Amino acid sequence: MESIRIEVGNLADLEILSKEFNIPKKELIAFHNQHCSLHEILPDHLPKYIKYLYIPADIQIQRKDKIVNSRIDLPDTLADLTYGVLIKDALSGIQMHYLVDIQREYENKVSFTKRKMYVDDQELELMMEKLIESASEALYPLDFSLKKDGKIDKILNGKEIRKRWEKEYLPKIKQYYVGSVAEEFINKLNGFYENIDEAPEDLYTNIFYPIFFLPLYTSYPDYEKEESLSFNFSGIDQFVSYAAHFSMQKTFTEQDQILIHVTGEEEDNGEVGGKRGSLNVMYRVDKNTKYITSVEAELSTFYRNEEIKIYIEIYQQKSYI
Repeated sequence: MESIRIEVGNLADLEILSKEFNIPKKELIAFHNQHCSLHEILPDHLPKYIKYLYIPADIQIQRKDKIVNSRIDLPDTLADLTYGVLIKDALSGIQMHYLVDIQREYENKVSFTKRKMYVDDQELELMMEKLIESASEALYPLDFSLKKDGKIDKILNGKEIRKRWEKEYLPKIKQYYVGSVAEEFINKLNGFYENIDEAPEDLYTNIFYPIFFLPLYTSYPDYEKEESLSFNFSGIDQFVSYAAHFSMQKTFTEQDQILIHVTGEEEDNGEVGGKRGSLNVMYRVDKNTKYITSVEAELSTFYRNEEIKIYIEIYQQKSYI
């Protein structure tokens, strides 16, 4: 069988190469050893000094169709997308879930709506939970534009949202929720809505937005990039920054997905000898549409020597109608 020599590069793992080429590991080693020079013979692993691997030529032809472009551009096609969102606080064990509807329009415009939220599979019961949910309804539909890398750029219907808050929601909330705690929280909400079109970054206090609208759509030199990322931990009311490493898998998955793995360590917060949290997020992006199909994330930090951990799952809801 005709062979071809390929550069191994950073893939120093025969298990990964075996899956990529769809050849059993033992057969991959045997084929290479039949066609290589004496000093290139493989043991049962891939030594660092091996720069090239010999594989069947027909496998390489098939492989070229599976190679991912190292640049991914923000999709500009119209789309109506629905995602299921689950956010779990590991310390308390409380989990929230809800659906979001995302309507993608031309010129990187987005219309976003959040549906009813449930806590531990139950409707909201506590006063503050109901207050937060009632107040958030004024935000939707939320229209905004995206930057070329996928991050939120500008809120487009700020005046409409502010009017909705002042005329429809604020009077009702003041009527039904009384007391010093409710009043303090309502004042914060009022400040948020008054400046809604001036500070789109305020949306990022809700961890869904910075996770889903992460700067994924860009170039990945050597299928990698580095960037500093920040996320809000609502339980401690603090933003935590991470030195993040983005790694794009070079080949499509069997389901024609692009995999982007984001890992990182919490950046130095100035506390001597303090423990640091970590970041671990896996994105799956559709090969053809370039829309996100799923996100699985785990973020952690330390607060008063206690680990605070958040799990997030976001999955596109498929329509079978």
